[in-house]
Amino acid sequence: MSVDALGLRSCPQPAAAVRLARRESVGGTAFASLGGLLLAVLAEACSVGLLGLSGWFVASCAVAGAGAYSAFSYVDPSGGVRAFAVGRIAANYASRVALHSAALRRVGAARLGFYDRAAAQPSTHGRWSGQSLDRVMADADTQGMALIQATAPMTVAAALTVGGCLAIALAGHLGTALVVAASAALSAALGVHIGRRRGDDTLVRGALRTELVAAIDAWPEMASLGATGHLAHRVVRQLAVFESRGFRRAVVRARTLGAARALTAVALLLAVCSTAASADVAAVVFVALVTVGVMGNAERLIAAAEARAVAGHAGARLASAGSDETCDRGGLPVPPAIWHSSGLTVSGYGLPATPTRDARQVSLRVAPGHTLVVTGASGSGKTTLLSGIAVALRQPAASPGLGAVSAVLADDHLFTGTVASNVRLANPAATDDDIRDLLAAVLLDRTGLGPATEVGTGGRDLSGGERRRLHIARALATRPGVLLVDEPTTGLDADTATHVLQAIRRRLPRAVLVLAMHELPADPRSLAPNCTTVSLD
Repeated sequence: MSVDALGLRSCPQPAAAVRLARRESVGGTAFASLGGLLLAVLAEACSVGLLGLSGWFVASCAVAGAGAYSAFSYVDPSGGVRAFAVGRIAANYASRVALHSAALRRVGAARLGFYDRAAAQPSTHGRWSGQSLDRVMADADTQGMALIQATAPMTVAAALTVGGCLAIALAGHLGTALVVAASAALSAALGVHIGRRRGDDTLVRGALRTELVAAIDAWPEMASLGATGHLAHRVVRQLAVFESRGFRRAVVRARTLGAARALTAVALLLAVCSTAASADVAAVVFVALVTVGVMGNAERLIAAAEARAVAGHAGARLASAGSDETCDRGGLPVPPAIWHSSGLTVSGYGLPATPTRDARQVSLRVAPGHTLVVTGASGSGKTTLLSGIAVALRQPAASPGLGAVSAVLADDHLFTGTVASNVRLANPAATDDDIRDLLAAVLLDRTGLGPATEVGTGGRDLSGGERRRLHIARALATRPGVLLVDEPTTGLDADTATHVLQAIRRRLPRAVLVLAMHELPADPRSLAPNCTTVSLD
């Protein structure tokens, strides 16, 4: 689905207000991030403290109980254990709230940053496909959630390594503290290594998806040629390559994690051996458990490094969105189109020469409440003309304050989710009853579709005709002043096509309609009255 299909329009705001809002948003995100990280460190510190103190407390009680007439005060240590336990619970809950709040802010900022860049490039408006937008939103989510999946574990591991080694050193075991610090540093190095080896799977996954879709589309033709075996072998080979890549990555991750756990075991052994000769049993237990807590957090750096690498790839794609394959490389001719109170005017649009026609200029005029049907053979430029008009009308000067401009183009996309979630992309205020009314208008209620119906990935759970009618229903939800529809009757039988075309006009009696069709419908009632045609052949 293109951005234009949602009927979205940029609303100019005072620059000072925008800058102030952004500063406040950035400041709030930074404050929430810092607070969440500090609380996460406090929560893990309480966990390690609880582990070490409770182990020391249990060992001290056992030693005291084994001796005759020994005196041991359990009041203070037991109070410390309770304090660490309560502190861990409270800090853990607070850190999760703060970090998720900050992560959601970061996701929102990443998405708005993309829209800001897209709005700053008027020549690209209308050229963003739904799949590209879906990918951009996923990348923004990945980049925002890196705060929880990467930054927080790294910060906690660093803080606990310093704090744990300091606690061991203050207990009189400096050599042990150095051993633990060196082991944690080696674990961090393993994380850095696996992070650097983490590649970007997006291109590989996208290529595999394209291969599968192409195979599905080509299957009937290949079956008629008796070549389905070759096609199946090709698809299986591509799947095997993808699975092999994932398997190799899983092996590397397992080996790295095994090496980190071996480091933990070695660090624990050295810590116990170095303190056993000069300390009592309770102190040895304390040092051992603190070492386990520090090294356990260090092991989490492996997953954190992978998450950081994935977020880095997502950030790079977000930064380059619009300058690479996210946007069509070919230049889109934008006609001089103006929408005003007396209608839509397109003047001097140049049609290039083709094998069946000479180059010529085309001028169009459509009054409110009228319909223009653009006809022509495949390749004559109908889709290009409609896309160009949509881009031109998104400029504020081309249609000042006259309402939404919606376009249903050939590459429109349905997002994974329900019928209602797709319609509410165009009109967030649409109720379930409103959506049912829209579905009934285009006869989708007869096929069993309702607001809660799942459309599948890219709308694949629906037929081609159902997808087209849902695209139109979503565009109607904006109640646009100008509606551009490319091939509105694709995948529809004659009666359904007539009903859909009549429903568009009934719901938009004063709108300017521009329809691109290979040929006029057989039933002239579907476009009457006030219909004119122009041929691009």
